[in-house]
Amino acid sequence: MSGVARALLAVLLALVLAGCAATPLEAPRPAEPVEPRAVTAERLPQTDQMWGGVIAEVDHGPETTVLEVLAYPLRGQEPRTGAASQGRFRVVVDGFLDPVDYRPGRRVTATGPVTAVETGRIGEAEYRFPVLEARQLHLWPVGAPSAPGRVNFGIGIGIGL
Repeated sequence: MSGVARALLAVLLALVLAGCAATPLEAPRPAEPVEPRAVTAERLPQTDQMWGGVIAEVDHGPETTVLEVLAYPLRGQEPRTGAASQGRFRVVVDGFLDPVDYRPGRRVTATGPVTAVETGRIGEAEYRFPVLEARQLHLWPVGAPSAPGRVNFGIGIGIGL
């Protein structure tokens, strides 16, 4: 087998394995996806939801941590921050989440039931936040999300001094 054929086979194998990679959260089933901004106190989703976005605020209570999240659509399970936002929501998590890790600007995805709608404020404006009780929570790595639908190949030479 030539070197080019081996390289092509290695690339194809890597793509197949990447396509089979496990997602970080177990998807709720059956899911009736509802955008956070579409939830009202009179129309709470009847099934667990999977929502994600960027942490805007963190509030630590005695037994829970509440994350205020700017919602974005998900690609797979990862928030697509380049898309238009879908409103805001709150995620209630049992226990303490370290504010160094769970800080504004970090991306998260959570699953669980939407249990209420709370009134709060964003600056001077009143806002109604759907509340998701987290059964699962995933904190995404720091850095820009991967570009959607792009595959990059390259050959490089490294020199260490």
